[in-house]
Amino acid sequence: MTRHLIHIGYPKTGSTFLQRWFAAHPQIAYAHGGIAGFRSIHSLVAEAAGKDPGYLWRVTSHEAFTFPFLDAGRRDIDLSHPGEGTLEERQARACALLADNFPDAHVLIVTRGFRSMILSSYSQYVRVGGTDDLETQMWLGGKNPWCYDELIAMYRARFGDRVIVLPYELLARDPAGFRAEMERRLGVAPFDFKDAVVNRSLSPVELRWYPRIARLVRRLPFRRRMSRLYLGLVFDNRLSRPIALLNRLSPAKPVDRAVVTDELLEAVRGTADGLAADPIYRPFARDYLFEHLPDPQ
Repeated sequence: MTRHLIHIGYPKTGSTFLQRWFAAHPQIAYAHGGIAGFRSIHSLVAEAAGKDPGYLWRVTSHEAFTFPFLDAGRRDIDLSHPGEGTLEERQARACALLADNFPDAHVLIVTRGFRSMILSSYSQYVRVGGTDDLETQMWLGGKNPWCYDELIAMYRARFGDRVIVLPYELLARDPAGFRAEMERRLGVAPFDFKDAVVNRSLSPVELRWYPRIARLVRRLPFRRRMSRLYLGLVFDNRLSRPIALLNRLSPAKPVDRAVVTDELLEAVRGTADGLAADPIYRPFARDYLFEHLPDPQ
């Protein structure tokens, strides 16, 4: 029997790597932008007319299920209005939507340690035209968006023990080990797959300068046209050389790990403590701020 896996994110946790792996695995059906391995209703009909491909899994993958927003799939994102209601309300609607339509599916959630997640998420915010500095943008109000325990509990309430939770840190440090864990969890065979780093984050200096440039672009005539041009440049990091020159002329404080202070991290401490009981997370206890908890082993 073919089973259905829904990969819901989080953003900045190796989603592109996973989607490449899903697409390449001979026992998994995955189509980028599709549902359950089908690109469209036409591909479903076409498969029905052919031989049984013998897939063990069909995969639906979109990291924004953990951060639902109205402009999903577009590069030009309205950061001022991501959707109706709070993030928690949108997450609950996403979970209900998936559970109502795919009640027997399995769910894959990949998490990332807080300091690294904050920096990488800020890099993505800058890439889609964000104008705030990290120090301003981090806590503009509202709840910590990475309450892992709450989101995992929400999905386990609807999908039970069919929820798989894995740390991005394992993928970052040992891609082969992460793939082996995925193979074990899904019961699929190993295969030859070339690991590659994709979607690199912006550099600390670029993270400081791009928001400054974005604020300048917003003050220019023909704002919408100039903003679209700017989005293409920043998304592909095509201003890296001019920024390097600007920084030589006027050095700016880099946006690095030191900016995410221990004091700021206290605001998220305790929101991933439920992961401490999972042996696969214990090597990364400091990343998730539960190093103070006893090892259940």
